[in-house]
Amino acid sequence: MPQKAGASSFAFVAIITFVTWIALIFSPGIPMGDFLQEVIMAVIVSLTVAALTYKHLPNASLKYFHPRRLGYLFVYVLVFIRELIKANLNMARIVLSPNLPLKPGIVKIKTDLKPDFARLLLGNSITLTPGTMTMEVNGGTLYIHWVEICEDLKDAGDIIKGSFEKWLKGVFS
Repeated sequence: MPQKAGASSFAFVAIITFVTWIALIFSPGIPMGDFLQEVIMAVIVSLTVAALTYKHLPNASLKYFHPRRLGYLFVYVLVFIRELIKANLNMARIVLSPNLPLKPGIVKIKTDLKPDFARLLLGNSITLTPGTMTMEVNGGTLYIHWVEICEDLKDAGDIIKGSFEKWLKGVFS
């Protein structure tokens, strides 16, 4: 049964919206008066967005701001960037070597991630790395189109998920 949205959901949405607003407008050369105006607008917009949306996000909670979870999230972002660079270099190799024998196909992989949002992040992380695309998420099963299927399909899930799943478990456990 889903949780009931409450003050924690409201605060979570307001904080995320506020931080996003400030991150998008911040510039080292911004005059203090302009920055204060932006902060006031960020507060108004954040509270408005939170008031309109928190009931639709009952699982959003201040628990996600726990330092341990934020540490896992930080490492996850670094791992994602590393995997993104590796996948781009691999795709460049494939594109620049048109005679490479490719073996594209669809791979079914299992994930132990329970929250829907965690599976969404995993699927999007896989899709954003070139050469793979999440086609469907059905419960704990993901169907991935992969441009270069490995010989042993038992290892495919571990190769595709990389360490994304490990760090996402830390964020959402």
